[in-house]
Amino acid sequence: MTITPIADGIQLVSVNAEGFLFEGMWDLPYGVSVNSYVVGKNEVALIDGICGWDQTKEGLDAFLDQAGIELQNIKYVILNHMEPDHTEWLGAFINFYQDFDIYCSKQAGELVEHFFGKDDRIHPITDGESLSLDDGHTFTFITAPGVHWPDTIMTYEETTGTLFSCDNFGAFGLLKQHVDEFCTEEEMQFIETQQQRYYADILATFSTAVGMSIKKAKAKEPAIIAPGHGLVWKSNVDRIIQDYERYVEYAKGVAKEEVLVLCGSMYGMSEKMAHHISQILDREGMKNRMISVNTTDLGTILQHAWSATGIIVVASTYELHLFPPMAYALEEMGKKNIKNRIGFYTGSYGWSGGGNKEFNAILDRNRMKWDLLEGYEFRGTPKDEDKKVVEEKVLEVVKKVREVTA
Repeated sequence: MTITPIADGIQLVSVNAEGFLFEGMWDLPYGVSVNSYVVGKNEVALIDGICGWDQTKEGLDAFLDQAGIELQNIKYVILNHMEPDHTEWLGAFINFYQDFDIYCSKQAGELVEHFFGKDDRIHPITDGESLSLDDGHTFTFITAPGVHWPDTIMTYEETTGTLFSCDNFGAFGLLKQHVDEFCTEEEMQFIETQQQRYYADILATFSTAVGMSIKKAKAKEPAIIAPGHGLVWKSNVDRIIQDYERYVEYAKGVAKEEVLVLCGSMYGMSEKMAHHISQILDREGMKNRMISVNTTDLGTILQHAWSATGIIVVASTYELHLFPPMAYALEEMGKKNIKNRIGFYTGSYGWSGGGNKEFNAILDRNRMKWDLLEGYEFRGTPKDEDKKVVEEKVLEVVKKVREVTA
């Protein structure tokens, strides 16, 4: 647990976590930070809990001492949403102390009872409602339904201009520095890759809601953005806002001028074609990345699919259907709103094809609306005539990507 002052009377409580699957399914190759916040001293509000607390009385006393606050001064607990990575501490906390009010959305209040058995002293907030502490800190609550969970709110502290944004403006990745002003540009560029991974894995499905919440956030002109995961932003708030606005735009189809070559191969024949495609893209000066669904976790696939305007799928036919790991990846891409891409399918088959048919069916079923070139299946290992056909298709993808990203 690291406690860091970020503004007058506001402390960040953060823990770096690794070695587990986020939400029970997302790989964390670089870990994740989990943040909560303490506001005030004589009258205290906890925002999204006590990150890193071991849920013992001794651990709680150590936290209170480190934060410089008294237990009896905690008067409010603000829950920006009920996801357990932010609220699992609450059940243990209630065992030691109950003299506080919970401020949260109406939907979150309903879950408090079901998760923790507490149904008293819950104050369901309304959009724009305020709460003041005796030291002058004033919170304004901003509803942000659908930013990951339906119960999400953001909390804005008026005197310091601090926006506690919950999952909005978040990122994966362990933190060496917890505030942007102390990070080098190299560190910032790495953090941006973890922002995009976080967005693609966690928030992409809800891009419309995220876009609406960004407008609400900008209307407050925050001086500080303090998310539930990732850096606290003070010196360059516009940077994280613009990054997130860009991610929202990717949902509409036009992303970076780059092509993802997504490969699924059983015995290496489709993989040979994927390497051929990547060489063509290199020759044409088109930024590209080749990823194997056989060996790459889903979170990484989504991260790079999110920013690619062109996606070329190279996958074998398996028992009359698309290679199952590829089918699964495409289904998840549909759920995550990776839509309106420029796409092309090719792949190897033995006795009969079928991969292209299912590829098209998955895109149709998920209403992905890709601008598709006619698919091409080849038998066995790719021959010169197969490579020639595919090269023509790849060049067409390059042309289309450059046209829409120009």
